Amino acid sequence: MTSPSPTWPWLARHYGAILLGVLLVKILMAWWVPITGDEAYFLIWGRNPDLGYYDHPPMIGWWLSAILPLSDHPLAIRALGIFVSMAPALAIFAWWRHTDPVRARLVSLLALFMPLFFIAVITATDTPLILFSLLATALTWQALRTGQASWFLLAGFALGLAFLSKYFAVLLGIALGLHILLFARQHWRGLLLIILGVVPAVALNLYWNWDNCWYNVMFNIVNRHGDGGFDPGNWLTYAILLIYLFTPWLLWFYARQWRALAAGIREHQLGVFLSTGLIPLVLFALLAPFKGIGLHWLAAFAPFLLLPALFLTLRALSISTLLSAALAALHAVAILTLVLMPVEWLKGQDRYADAVFYLAPESVAEVVAEYDANWHVFTRSYSRSAVLAHYAGREVGVFGPGSHYGRQDDLLTDFRALDGANLLYVPTRGELDPAHVEPFFDEVRVREVTIHGVEWTLSEGHGFDYATYHDLVLQPVLERYYHFPDWLPEGRCGFVERYEENPD
Repeated sequence: MTSPSPTWPWLARHYGAILLGVLLVKILMAWWVPITGDEAYFLIWGRNPDLGYYDHPPMIGWWLSAILPLSDHPLAIRALGIFVSMAPALAIFAWWRHTDPVRARLVSLLALFMPLFFIAVITATDTPLILFSLLATALTWQALRTGQASWFLLAGFALGLAFLSKYFAVLLGIALGLHILLFARQHWRGLLLIILGVVPAVALNLYWNWDNCWYNVMFNIVNRHGDGGFDPGNWLTYAILLIYLFTPWLLWFYARQWRALAAGIREHQLGVFLSTGLIPLVLFALLAPFKGIGLHWLAAFAPFLLLPALFLTLRALSISTLLSAALAALHAVAILTLVLMPVEWLKGQDRYADAVFYLAPESVAEVVAEYDANWHVFTRSYSRSAVLAHYAGREVGVFGPGSHYGRQDDLLTDFRALDGANLLYVPTRGELDPAHVEPFFDEVRVREVTIHGVEWTLSEGHGFDYATYHDLVLQPVLERYYHFPDWLPEGRCGFVERYEENPD
């Protein structure tokens, strides 16, 4: 590593210490922030390894399947999330430090302080997507520089791993393909090799979907889009997301110094990085009026758009990095304050019961732990069931129709086997609606407990009536979520085979 010079900007001189400081903050956040609903849901995947899962491809489930036998401590669960959140920064520094060590350090810190990556310590489907997207794009850049077939094929394999992480990898594939076809047509054979490298991942994913109710296709294309519409106001929301993500000061300097940025990109042949950053963001802009764009959707593509900062003036880069560091510090203070303060400080808020459940989940789990294994525990929400399962250390299913999100429980719970059993129902926000449980049991007893000031009403259902549950819940679920369009090839569906016959 090049020794810091006294003439370097302060942040560049203290790069190593800042890097370690940010790592420490991330470890503290990973340790103290309770396991989120999505994380707990993916932990269920990790405990039930498979070639695929209801909502998404299987990569994060595979990762957690490897980690959980070693440890279920939050730091172990979130280790990949911490690493990937720092990977763009480390990659920029390692790649550019011999070309310009000062700018390499400052742009690396920009990536480190980028709001989305600074707070990203959880492990989710976006985590391996970001990692393999970085790898696939870097390998494509190397392939375009050398023209060697092996690099193109390796880029395809990495893109296939990104595809097995999350379907947004398709946008990355489109961006890489368009870049080659528009700006590097002499490498069209290399594009064919990239496609060849992706084929095994796509084939595996198609096989699992054919064998499992076309779950990913039904969720991502059919079931989740029934309430869509045109709302041009979403463009404003999307623009605000981009300004927050890249920060106003960095965008200002980009606009002021765009000629120097363009010249640097051309000189160092970085066009493929620009394409893989810009093309997906343009596609999201076209989609925005019809679908709200989530901030995390941008995570796999945003790092590439930090590379032009390598060609800003040192003054502009130093100012941007310093302001981004201040913004990151505000994020750290806000998050750590939220998780370290007693949950009661939010008492009086409209969603206080939600805060109790998600910020102090162990308190709800302690109540559930009072029931022995003969009681089967359920909630009405995939998120709440997953969180409760993690903190209670037992299976928690979803009772009722649920939503189009997170129906992994359809693969796991066989309600036929519960006929006549006792079920504990934990209602959302503590308020029990008798209609949610009474029709399905021989007897229902109500138990009221106080959890951090919230009156939580639990339902103890004795003698589960599977036949009634089938008619009132499972049959509508079959009609709502398992009505396959004609254009899907007929495959296997265990859920339909399990419940299509009326138990009477």
